[in-house]
Amino acid sequence: MNKRRKQTVYKRCLIFGAAVFLSVLIAFGLVLVRSSSVKKDRGQSAEMTAITLAASEAQTVSRSEPETEIREPAASFVVYPEKTSKSVKFSEDYDAQSAILMCCDSNEVVAYRDENKRVYPASLVKVMTLIVAVENNDDISRTVTVTDDMVFPMIEQEASRAGFEPGESFALEDALYGMILESGADAALAAAVSTAGSEKAFVELMNGKAEELGLKNTHFTNVVGLHHEENYTTAADMAVILEYAIRNDTCRRFLEKYEYNTAPTPQHPEGLRFTSTLFSRMYGDEMPGVKILGGKTGYTDEAGNCIETYAEINGKTYILVLCGGKTNWSNIYDTLSAYSVYCAGGKRYEPPEA
Repeated sequence: MNKRRKQTVYKRCLIFGAAVFLSVLIAFGLVLVRSSSVKKDRGQSAEMTAITLAASEAQTVSRSEPETEIREPAASFVVYPEKTSKSVKFSEDYDAQSAILMCCDSNEVVAYRDENKRVYPASLVKVMTLIVAVENNDDISRTVTVTDDMVFPMIEQEASRAGFEPGESFALEDALYGMILESGADAALAAAVSTAGSEKAFVELMNGKAEELGLKNTHFTNVVGLHHEENYTTAADMAVILEYAIRNDTCRRFLEKYEYNTAPTPQHPEGLRFTSTLFSRMYGDEMPGVKILGGKTGYTDEAGNCIETYAEINGKTYILVLCGGKTNWSNIYDTLSAYSVYCAGGKRYEPPEA
């Protein structure tokens, strides 16, 4: 019995050991299969992730490219006009030390004379003052105030004024109209100081804008246009500034206005009435086919008579800048004549007999 029992026990051990071994073998196989499946799944997942990321990156690039094209510098669409074989020099009949007539649509010079010569801009400076004020104020209806040092020094220097009184408060919009239409130094200073805190800080913004526009020979020292050796520009640079201004609807509104009435104030119960120094001397439609839309005039003893305008002729926009004229009215007559002769194929303007 002992011998048989031993044999039986031995057989049972063998069977149990075989079962255990088989179980281990099966378990190990299952582990290998699962591991392989997991690796395969991970590989597929990684591959899908890579594909998804690649697609996402492609979509990101696709979305970002138009934004890059849109976010160009402000000066990207305002460049110096180019001379062509059709460009001509102004005849000697035109009273200007330097001048340029350009077509904005083709960006070509139509006529020129020493357009890159450094000149003093006088009140043409106020077009840049307008640009900077408009671009740095979200609300031009906000209130500004004129102070003593914006009025009395301008009186002493015989600068043109809009007529605001020290202590008078009014809308920034009123100041900008007074600056452009009446060429008011008081209005220009009120706009500048209220925008930047001081005239000096505002001038820094003006010079920064000149640099942004890529102007080659322009530097400002004041917002008014009073003479200073370092307050200079060129006819070509002023044409670029004016072109930039008329691409802004708000700036155009000021430059094209003939007359404007301010809101009443305690100092002026009936308000102030401003009349354009440009359109008080011309209608703008004296010459057939020519419609002068707006612009700015200026004068100092050192700068002479200056004028810049823009006009619509045969569906195209033209800009004319004349600097250093000897007389006020010759600038007006030459402006009418230049658009007529060089752009509309017409004749020179003949002023009416007195």
